[in-house]
Amino acid sequence: NKQKILVIDLETTGLDPFTDYIVSVAMSVEKGKGFNIVLPFYKNKAKAKEFLQPILPILEDETIIKVFHNAKFDLKFFHQYGIEIKGKIIDTMILDYLLNPNRKTHGLKEISELHLQYHQISFEEMLNGRVITEVPKEELTKYACEDADLTLQLHHFLTQQLNHN
Repeated sequence: NKQKILVIDLETTGLDPFTDYIVSVAMSVEKGKGFNIVLPFYKNKAKAKEFLQPILPILEDETIIKVFHNAKFDLKFFHQYGIEIKGKIIDTMILDYLLNPNRKTHGLKEISELHLQYHQISFEEMLNGRVITEVPKEELTKYACEDADLTLQLHHFLTQQLNHN
């Protein structure tokens, strides 16, 4: 009974889904692999949604489990673009909280280091004094795919830990 799992991670111009924009959509289905869709006209939400048209059937497929880290953030952004994510949604931030509710924070970088012994560069290091739209596509893609890959690995790790406790 192999469930289909898709990890999705957005990179955005900021934290407010009403005034900020999606810059890229990274996805992963297999450890160590990912792909990133960089939106060319990110400030035009209708054009951005049109550009994402080829992946909408996947996002709306109810048989595919969607995994996010801090799902609420990504889902609010997708909602602003009129994109509905369907199917079961799993949030690795919540899984980590369930595993250890006493730890104060459950950020992706922090728990990747804790559970996977993996140190990732911070968002600020990736920006390197630039705004996100000035980061070269290759650098942005490496960063975004790494986030998606780590979320996938954390999903497997945390699910296993929670099922054993």
